[in-house]
Amino acid sequence: MLLKIKKQLELMWERGGFIITLILLIALGLSLNRPKAPLEEPAKAPSLLEVNASDFIDLVKDKPQTLFGWQELEKTKTWRYSPAVTYNLEEGKEILSPKAGTITAMGEKIIIDHGDGYQSQIWPIRAYYFEGNIQQGEIIGKAYSQALNWSLTYYGTPVDPLTRGNKQP
Repeated sequence: MLLKIKKQLELMWERGGFIITLILLIALGLSLNRPKAPLEEPAKAPSLLEVNASDFIDLVKDKPQTLFGWQELEKTKTWRYSPAVTYNLEEGKEILSPKAGTITAMGEKIIIDHGDGYQSQIWPIRAYYFEGNIQQGEIIGKAYSQALNWSLTYYGTPVDPLTRGNKQP
């Protein structure tokens, strides 16, 4: 950019524009000495680290059968990624809401929008509610089969429902 300005000033000088060239040089000098305006930082979504893991409760008090993230299968010695936690339960066991939010039941799946970018998906489940607001710890339905899945996303990115962390391979 400075080369372009220099060429323009030389051209004006050759054409006899002494006063205009002098005015432009002074203006250029003043603009170069002016302090730069601070750049505004873009707004950021809240970090996963800012959310307290105790804000959520477990759906059931049982230990999960399958955890979130990458796991090696013992039988095949292959790896697979699980975006959900799977519980092995008795059919008909009551399931609790992990956190307050707005619930929507779709078939055998419940979706709870907790706000702040978090969304839970729980399946298969016989829902007690089909739409509306629920409180944390409220019974939302019964397990439809022996395997119950709980997936938690943060702004669409799968996170571990038990720790709220994101385990990458």
